[in-house]
Amino acid sequence: MHLVSKTTRIVALITSLIIVVAVATADAQEISLTKIHDDGTYNAFTDLAKFQGQYYCVFRSAISHGGASHGVMGAIVVIRSTDTKTWEEVARFTEVDVDLRDPKLLVTPKDIRVYAVDCRQRPKGAIQYANCAWSSTDGATWSDATLMAPGYIFWRPKMNDGKFYVPAYVRRPGYCGVDILVSDDGYDWHMLSTPIPPAKVQGETLWANETEILFLENGKALLFARRNYTGTPNPELAKFGGFRAGIVLQSDAATLTQWDVLDESLYFHCPAAVEHDGRIFLTGRDRLKKADGRYTETGRLWEFVVGKGFTELVHFKTHGDSSYMGIVAEGDEVLVSYYSTHEGVTAYFEKPGKADVYLSRVKVSTE
Repeated sequence: MHLVSKTTRIVALITSLIIVVAVATADAQEISLTKIHDDGTYNAFTDLAKFQGQYYCVFRSAISHGGASHGVMGAIVVIRSTDTKTWEEVARFTEVDVDLRDPKLLVTPKDIRVYAVDCRQRPKGAIQYANCAWSSTDGATWSDATLMAPGYIFWRPKMNDGKFYVPAYVRRPGYCGVDILVSDDGYDWHMLSTPIPPAKVQGETLWANETEILFLENGKALLFARRNYTGTPNPELAKFGGFRAGIVLQSDAATLTQWDVLDESLYFHCPAAVEHDGRIFLTGRDRLKKADGRYTETGRLWEFVVGKGFTELVHFKTHGDSSYMGIVAEGDEVLVSYYSTHEGVTAYFEKPGKADVYLSRVKVSTE
């Protein structure tokens, strides 16, 4: 794998402030919403980080939501800003006949890294999954890709006490669980534990996939995991589109081997979490019931309190094909990146469409 461009390319991404239409609580208020990338194509699956005083947003760019099995090959784009209003493209990663998906950012003491899922089609049609990473010490010049962890699909790698950890899931018949992988360098990984093993509920396979790990200041670690039903639809489950509420687990951060269930009350996809001033914030995709009784999807920000559950803080201006957030907290604000098609055209599978990337600033109470 190789880097297509290592030079900084300035992109015309200066956009006007969008009128905010968001539902908020007294404890949180969306104070600005800015479109930070719109090039007329399908830009989705974002993440957000701050490195050396600058903000970085990463996302997948393609013609549609579809992947390698539909002939859609996504590139990974990294944009950077000093003020979150004016953005420049600093990297674009591609690979011939490979769909790159679900990029995530990780800031280490030495560099900033982009991790992405490497999806390529085998000769008989099956998709082969692996992961890859690029790194930069200055955010402008990036390494070639390092391929790793074949068979796994990474979510968001994190660091704790000098080691790297990532919740990872697999897509193969009979196994739909989530493993915790550990690494000394963030490239060579081995399995540490299986907090969410394969299971059947009400006669259907319970598929756990997108799982966020959050290391807390009190020495604990939390997992926020998306879950779906799969297989032959159970009529009682089919009316919810096959989706099930997510699950929150807790373990000692030093071991990550014994996991206890804390909560199973909230429906969420694509979790991104941060602890800030002793508070735990989670953002992700939720269901939204339409006037005709059917469901679409939308993005929200919640606060999670151990033993008390979730409180919704903000309902973002999203619907349909949307969300996949990144989150950064600083001062009295939480910054959330996401994508949405509410100004474009939904583009599943091979159907071309348009999706844009947005950045929301949410002021949260610090009392």
